[in-house]
Amino acid sequence: MRFVKMYRQFGLLLVVFLWWGTATQAWAQCAPTPNSGACFRAIDVATKQDVGTNLCVGRQVRFVDCSGRALDPKQVYYAKGPAIVCAFTDTATFYTPTTAGVVVVTQNTQNPLLPGTGIVFSRTFQVLTSPEPAFDVNTCTVGLVQVTVTDQTYDQYFVQIGGGPAIAAVRNQTVSYPIPSGDREVTVTGQYNAATLCSNSSTKAFTPLPAPRRPTIQQLTIQGTSINFQFGALQPEYKYELQVAQASGYRTVAQVPSTSNTFTLANAPIPGCYRLLLTDVCPSGNTSITTQLLCTISLTATSVNGRNQLRWTSDGFNNSYEITRNGQSLALVSGSDTQYEDAAVTCGTTYTYRVTAAGFATSTSNEASVQASAGPAPPAPRLLASFNLTNQVELTATPAGNAAGGQVTYLRNAASTTELKTTSDRTLLDTEPTLAAPLCYTARYQDACGSTSTESPAVCPVILQAQAANPDVSAVNLTWSGFRGPDAAQPVSYRLLTLAADNSVLSTRSVQGTTTLDQQLPANQPIVRYRLEASSNGIISYSNIATVPRRIALAMPTAFTPNGDGLNDVLEVKGRFLTSFQFIVIDRNGQEVFRGTNPTQTWDGRVNGQPPVPGTYVWHFEALDPTGKPFVQNGTVNVLR
Repeated sequence: MRFVKMYRQFGLLLVVFLWWGTATQAWAQCAPTPNSGACFRAIDVATKQDVGTNLCVGRQVRFVDCSGRALDPKQVYYAKGPAIVCAFTDTATFYTPTTAGVVVVTQNTQNPLLPGTGIVFSRTFQVLTSPEPAFDVNTCTVGLVQVTVTDQTYDQYFVQIGGGPAIAAVRNQTVSYPIPSGDREVTVTGQYNAATLCSNSSTKAFTPLPAPRRPTIQQLTIQGTSINFQFGALQPEYKYELQVAQASGYRTVAQVPSTSNTFTLANAPIPGCYRLLLTDVCPSGNTSITTQLLCTISLTATSVNGRNQLRWTSDGFNNSYEITRNGQSLALVSGSDTQYEDAAVTCGTTYTYRVTAAGFATSTSNEASVQASAGPAPPAPRLLASFNLTNQVELTATPAGNAAGGQVTYLRNAASTTELKTTSDRTLLDTEPTLAAPLCYTARYQDACGSTSTESPAVCPVILQAQAANPDVSAVNLTWSGFRGPDAAQPVSYRLLTLAADNSVLSTRSVQGTTTLDQQLPANQPIVRYRLEASSNGIISYSNIATVPRRIALAMPTAFTPNGDGLNDVLEVKGRFLTSFQFIVIDRNGQEVFRGTNPTQTWDGRVNGQPPVPGTYVWHFEALDPTGKPFVQNGTVNVLR
């Protein structure tokens, strides 16, 4: 088909065609055909509505002739394009747009006025897209859901919660909607004012918020310029702001993640009172709950006259304050207190303090460190003195308050004052005490800053002396010097201890005064050993060990009868404290006939296995007494039949 002339009138294009043979092979001559009566409409296939001049992407329409002429459908053509189309091959009347924009639909029909010619008639349509509308949904206050239409496509929008009514909405405006019981979805529908068929909907599910719980600040701790917070369990459905109080209200200093119950605020305002604000995640923030205020504690520490003085400030209302020193609990004071003095410190030592407030929550101050300074002279130390089991004096000095550091000077006051040693040790052993009464000791304490105490009160351990009361040492006289402890005014009681050679206690008895007589000596002890125990005000001190050696006693017969009658048949060594010795028997020719070294060895009178020879024999006895001195005795014995 060929066009020969085109004519436009009233927005309609009328083209006169010369038809040659069939319609598909006509040669067109373009000529004006005004008032031709050409007409067609676009009908929505699904609703049978006339869509006017607006088409929808993806929505099928049908073109219907409305000229009123009896046209052969086989000779009615429709062409689609960005402009008028003057070549026709398609008689299909159905059309589904695929792209938004402008489309020109051109109709070609027979011209009843001029047989053999055709009429070309066009209409311009606007094709509109209809995507799912974009929107945001947030569950905020309990029982409400917030919806914000962010879509920019449509002219109007409607929001529907579950199966509830559709409510008109405006883009970019956040609106809260009640949540009908059991509903968990939001549907937003978008449409055009002039093309209501070009609409679409989008649905999103949501989860209603749990009821908000009041947040809690459980602990606040200052670390340098930062503050460490510990909260009660946070709800991930809500958001949290850390706020500090100021004159005009509260200022948000940080957003706190709801995924953790700890948070560190760097470069924190100190001092300050803090609270945690719970809000919902919606822009309008319908929910708002805060914790109680928890305030910081600002601590300072200074040292004055050997005492560390602590002062702190806090705006909180607290039940009590716990003070720690070097990480250990030091004291618990009232919530109304704002200062504390630590007197139990050692000069030159650095101490680190914290103050923790206990109430509905705990607030821990900054660390405050201070070095204890020199103060007045320290008190004299408390000194104890006692003999050990080797007759050495053990001295124990305790500075006032059990202060650490410093040095102790130990002095012995016998005939004249002797400085034993200056040492940091709290104990000293006097290895060469003078066992002459009185034997007394004193001590001085010098703290780390060089301040020296006066001398302690003199302490005097007991000096014990023991002497035999008679030649055979069957009784012992004991005398001693009075005990003097650090508490001189307190009464003293004494116990006399009798010791074995290994220093185990054989017997004890209470004694009074400064002397006593012991008439109950142990039978088997060649050396009697004594020790005096003094007790005063809970203190026990021991004297030196005093000893009394006992004499060896030898009892030898003048004769024996080795005749086998069972009576006086052997010569045996008898006596007291005989343990090791030499006993020799010599005949008249000066020949040794017997030698014994302990009491179990006896002589039956025989010499070289021969029967006893009656006569007089000489014996010689040698031993060491308990003190190590030689004991020698000689005699004769007669051998009788």
